[in-house]
Amino acid sequence: AVLHRPNTMAAALAKKPLSIGLVGAGVVGGGVYEILAKRRDDFLAVGADCIIKKICVRDVNKVRDFEIDAGTTIVGDVKEILDDPEIDCVLELMGGTGLAKDVVFGAISAGKHVVTANKALVAAYLPEIQSLLNEHPEVSFSYEAAVCGGIPIINTLQQDYLGDHVESVMGIMNGTTNFMLSKMEFEGAAYGDVLA
Repeated sequence: AVLHRPNTMAAALAKKPLSIGLVGAGVVGGGVYEILAKRRDDFLAVGADCIIKKICVRDVNKVRDFEIDAGTTIVGDVKEILDDPEIDCVLELMGGTGLAKDVVFGAISAGKHVVTANKALVAAYLPEIQSLLNEHPEVSFSYEAAVCGGIPIINTLQQDYLGDHVESVMGIMNGTTNFMLSKMEFEGAAYGDVLA
């Protein structure tokens, strides 16, 4: 089964603004929020009208280090996103495999598209996610940000190499690993020192 269904997400964008529920507002979640806000005109120019309606966080009273638009609501219960019929897409950016699994499975079950950068979740539950997606073919599960340091390799393989039979892609494709190996190679740093 195909996990990343770009046509279903594109169809949702063509109909109306894509209403997003963001789960996790740490460094990654905050960065995504800022990019979507600052580059809104760029996204609109390519037909992507994306609005973050709600952000779910652990502590609703915590001061964020990014500016939150008046049209975005901060919530402390993920059900306020999962049960909101106006939210089309859930961005799971909290990490881990506990609550994050519940968020992703709940979103798919509710017919909401999911975007995640959570490597651990994808690695631990990909077969189960695939099975759930088979029950909800209208849902797109996008996990490109969790793979290969965010290089758009999945979309490239699915879109540009349809006529080829790619059996494997090999190499070190993780930004942290590349950083560590470069320090060790070019600066002679010890593994333990670079890891710390």
